[in-house]
Amino acid sequence: MEKAQLRRGLHIAAIVVIIVLAVGLYKAKTDASKTHAHVRALETQISETEASMRALRAEIATLESPARIEALAERYLEADTGSESAALPESAIGANLPAPRETRR
Repeated sequence: MEKAQLRRGLHIAAIVVIIVLAVGLYKAKTDASKTHAHVRALETQISETEASMRALRAEIATLESPARIEALAERYLEADTGSESAALPESAIGANLPAPRETRR
């Protein structure tokens, strides 16, 4: 009789263990699915951010282009852009500077 009760107790314990394992497996699969969806959402967000960064870098390059800056200087500052050949040599700079003024104390 004791053998039958022991066997019955082991069967019940085995059934409980199987149920606990099944619930644990279901929870693990559900958590993995949620995590996978979150990873996909983050990857999409990263792709969108990188595309936005590329667009902003292209806009910066356009805004910083020397031709655009020269055109703006000519338009708003009425500055003529010259070539490097129009620049004074270093030795001639001193001759073209105004004479120093006397300082009063």
